[in-house]
Amino acid sequence: MLEKALDRVSGRVSQALQQRAEQRFAEMIDALILVALQRWAGNNWRTFDDSEVNCTAQLYRWLKESKRSDARFNFVHVELEYVNLTPAMLVGDEPVTTAARPDLCFTIGHVGVHVECKRLQAHGAWCRDYVQKGMARFVDSVYGAGSPLGVMVGYVQQPAPDGLLGAVNGYVETHPSMGSDHRLVATQPAPFGLRHRSHHPRNPDIPIELSHIWVGISKPAPQPAPVQA
Repeated sequence: MLEKALDRVSGRVSQALQQRAEQRFAEMIDALILVALQRWAGNNWRTFDDSEVNCTAQLYRWLKESKRSDARFNFVHVELEYVNLTPAMLVGDEPVTTAARPDLCFTIGHVGVHVECKRLQAHGAWCRDYVQKGMARFVDSVYGAGSPLGVMVGYVQQPAPDGLLGAVNGYVETHPSMGSDHRLVATQPAPFGLRHRSHHPRNPDIPIELSHIWVGISKPAPQPAPVQA
């Protein structure tokens, strides 16, 4: 009898803790990503190469490591390559093979936040892809439908972030689903790079706030060995 009573009490406590975690979800995601990035930085931003998928694999690794080692994140579930099934797919009206796949997804109970990761460099196509193949998926409700929050991670692959904000905002201003009101606003520097925010009205969906986390993972080029006289 005592064991059954304790089970009931434990269930109520766990439910209450999960509900409190859901209320602080955005704060917990920020904290978990920060801890993961600090661990990754401590490993000298090690990746197999600089491709997006291998960078995201390392981010996923350190998110999982951080979650295991810190009780604050017990209720946060982290998924890699999350399959975003639509209602039409669930009833069999659309093929699942066309499902969108955000790079990462954080969930607590029934609450979820999608994460899309992209490389960033001031020159070339990466800033365009960040907007058109990343942010636009949130703005058009392909990712984060019905959710007030989404996360964009940018892997900065140049020695300094010079020119990145202007380049990204240039594509935001000219995008047919966005415009000047959707521009990123710089918030604060972080130990690992930069933080930005952007706000996006969506019709008929609810507005979404995007948290942009730009990670400076560029490593200095190896110096040639001195020539021996």
